[in-house]
Amino acid sequence: MGFTGSIEERLAIRELYGMYGDASWRGDREQWLSCFTQDGRWTSHLFDATGHDELRATWDGLWEDWQYVAFLGEIGAMDVEGEAAQCRSYAREIVRLNSGGTFKLAGRYDDTLVKVKREWKFARRDYTLMIDEFPPEMQQP
Repeated sequence: MGFTGSIEERLAIRELYGMYGDASWRGDREQWLSCFTQDGRWTSHLFDATGHDELRATWDGLWEDWQYVAFLGEIGAMDVEGEAAQCRSYAREIVRLNSGGTFKLAGRYDDTLVKVKREWKFARRDYTLMIDEFPPEMQQP
């Protein structure tokens, strides 16, 4: 997979990734949620959430202990066919906890996107953790 599809569609998809990152940085749950289809699915090593209600609950659970998030993303591949797309992206996250501690993650997203009413949305985001760095008090025994 490289970069296929029209420049216009790839730009619109890049703007979706930009909005997702912006919402993550600012802790804006509703903007973040608007990046997903109504039945969108988000999976990781910690959870599997489908639909806006589960996505919202997962976001709230994560942000319960978080003060700030630095979210840096890069799209590695994008294959656009009509109103569907497959993308691969990478994320570097640094999370400041309410307690003052910090942890860091780096991982890959394998994404399925669809166009809904002329707007690109995530239908599915599958996250694979690749590197983590936790303070001693957060590490598993």
